[in-house]
Amino acid sequence: MFKLSSRGAATLMLLGALVGSLTMTNASAMSNSTRKTLTRLQTKQEKVTKTSRKVDREFDRVGVKNLNALMQADDNGQVPTELDSGLSVYQLSRATKVSIGGKKTVTLPKGAIVRGSKYTLNPKFPSRFSINIADLTKANQRKAFKAFGVTTENCNFVLDSKNKTRLLPYQNSTAFSYKGVMNLPTLQTKNLQSYYDNDRQNNPFVIVTADNYLNYYTNYQAKKSGRIQYDHYTQSVKIKKFTRGASTYTYYLAKPLKGFGVKKVRVGKKTEYRLTVSLGHVFQAFDNDNLDPGMYRMTVKVGKKAFYVDLGGISEAYINRLTNNPYGSNVVDQTAAQAYIQGLK
Repeated sequence: MFKLSSRGAATLMLLGALVGSLTMTNASAMSNSTRKTLTRLQTKQEKVTKTSRKVDREFDRVGVKNLNALMQADDNGQVPTELDSGLSVYQLSRATKVSIGGKKTVTLPKGAIVRGSKYTLNPKFPSRFSINIADLTKANQRKAFKAFGVTTENCNFVLDSKNKTRLLPYQNSTAFSYKGVMNLPTLQTKNLQSYYDNDRQNNPFVIVTADNYLNYYTNYQAKKSGRIQYDHYTQSVKIKKFTRGASTYTYYLAKPLKGFGVKKVRVGKKTEYRLTVSLGHVFQAFDNDNLDPGMYRMTVKVGKKAFYVDLGGISEAYINRLTNNPYGSNVVDQTAAQAYIQGLK
């Protein structure tokens, strides 16, 4: 297990705004020529070959519990020894006033569970701590959305001598967090347009909240900005129990999650609904304009639905080694990448 650092926090904070502003392929407005192109790419990427089986076997071996590590970026061309700090989970030591840089503020209560990281935009001013709003507890989400608007992804507070708030590492093992690290990253629905690099804007996605709700969004968007309205989930189901297996996650839900193929089971005297999450096929996306090979993605199976995450540069270097790809972009040494992936436990 890798430790956590504050590296890349400012980049993480700005990522949500960047993704929201990209021009994406709208699946419902897809032209016939685009559909034909993506269908061709899908057919090629999903074809089972000896090489594809080898790649899938190597990545599936590490299990969904190492998914964050498979998404890890390089550290100036080197394999890092620490996971991205933006995955860190804490509790606030006291009631804390947070903002989005303007006059609007909201107070999160003492003990609030938060995910985020420290960042510094100007060394002349105190650092701040950025909090992801969408995975706060649902009660704290409502407070933040009411104050900042439902399309706001992050809020923050100042880390200085005047602010007595301490970030206490959250060590509870829950569906949301394990040993102070977020368990499950945001999962984007895998569909035809996923074979283009720029994909997310109109795709459904899944997150787990700090109070252990599984939220499924079908991307309700603000009419003017097109940004996701994070309070408009289609389904929100309480996770009653969570098991972190060697290769899979298993959620026991309080009620069915429609369309996911949950299995009704008896747990003691109660009825719950079992949902399994595991890794699937590794595939490649392509540039929207010129179809140049782009990033690799990992399929994540949630019940009977397929989602995906973007793999990081370390994973890409190892895939290039496994496939003997002479044209692949290797941000880190392939041998080091292999040792990194094979060393995940």
